[in-house]
Amino acid sequence: MKRLIKIISILCVLLIAVVVAGVAVLSSLDFNDYKGVIAEEAKKATGREMTISGDLKLNISLTPSIYVDDVTFANAPWGSRPQMVTLKRLEAEVSLLPLLSSELDVKRVVLVGLDLLVETNKQGRGNWQFGEDAKTPATAEAAPAGGSTGGGILPVVRKVHVEDLKLTYRDGQTGEETRLTLPMLDLGAENAEAPLRVALKGDVNGEVFSAEGSIASIRQLTTGGELPLDLKAKALGAEATVKGSIADPKAMTGLAVT
Repeated sequence: MKRLIKIISILCVLLIAVVVAGVAVLSSLDFNDYKGVIAEEAKKATGREMTISGDLKLNISLTPSIYVDDVTFANAPWGSRPQMVTLKRLEAEVSLLPLLSSELDVKRVVLVGLDLLVETNKQGRGNWQFGEDAKTPATAEAAPAGGSTGGGILPVVRKVHVEDLKLTYRDGQTGEETRLTLPMLDLGAENAEAPLRVALKGDVNGEVFSAEGSIASIRQLTTGGELPLDLKAKALGAEATVKGSIADPKAMTGLAVT
């Protein structure tokens, strides 16, 4: 019995040593050396250039995190500007142990200075279409017959913090543009079933608005159906409290407010 305990103890020590050595090796790597590989894989997948001009860091621990800044992603060749996406900084941190059970537990995501242009050309093609898809006009994808069961494992996103977000939609057929800016956006939830906490300030084409409260859970947002709302909002010089649900979110109908 003592011999068995000794063997198990030695194996445990060896396992710990291997893990520590692995962490030490990964921690000593300069992940900036892999920026070119990442850009090359992105181009293979999309046909577009992606550039990481800033630092790329990976911290190894029980909650590994990634940090990257100054990222650009090229627009379609016919686009109205060279870059579809520019990003000043991205930080993300996940819990390591849940990954062993195929669960994604995101502790935090930080986005700073995201500038996203979504546009179509005169033929109706979208700049979000890549490869063969880019040769045909953008169309809404039909939902699978029978709908979604919603039984899969969904990621838990505990905290999202966004600063200085700019989103522009440009219709290439009409020339009309819609501009959304969000100086601040905070989202969070304890799990995929819990209501999603929301706090944001921004404007649409210069019209200022803000909102704070909670909306549907990640599970409800991904499976469809009735979506609950509990928000305090300010817009167009007025304040309102919205508490209720949207029966058909796709058609934006069936709004029941108390």
